[in-house]
Amino acid sequence: MGLVYTMVKLRNPTTAQVLTEVRAKLDFGATLAVLPGDLAAWYKFPVIRRQTVKYANEETAERDVVGMVEIEICGRTGWFEAIVEPKKTYPLIGAVVMESLDLILEPRGLGVYPNPRSVQPMAEVE
Repeated sequence: MGLVYTMVKLRNPTTAQVLTEVRAKLDFGATLAVLPGDLAAWYKFPVIRRQTVKYANEETAERDVVGMVEIEICGRTGWFEAIVEPKKTYPLIGAVVMESLDLILEPRGLGVYPNPRSVQPMAEVE
């Protein structure tokens, strides 16, 4: 599958900021959301813990994890944690966010859309 980018809205719900739109990369191979360091600082997201992260090249590093990141994609909104990556230049949206918002990646058109089986995000439970 090719790279999929889309516009997402971000906000820190603990402040008076309004939702702002940024271009983000969508990646079901990634687990959590990832924010560039400068973007996380601008929104003033609170650091809630440190976490070891593992990159595709098998290297590991300790990174801050921020909380209360409001993310809206395709009109669906949720609050999530995000890893802060100091040198990253764009947000990355991982599987946890996309599954929670019940979004589907469309590989042929390189797009994303809400699951048509549900008006609001739906979780499948067995």
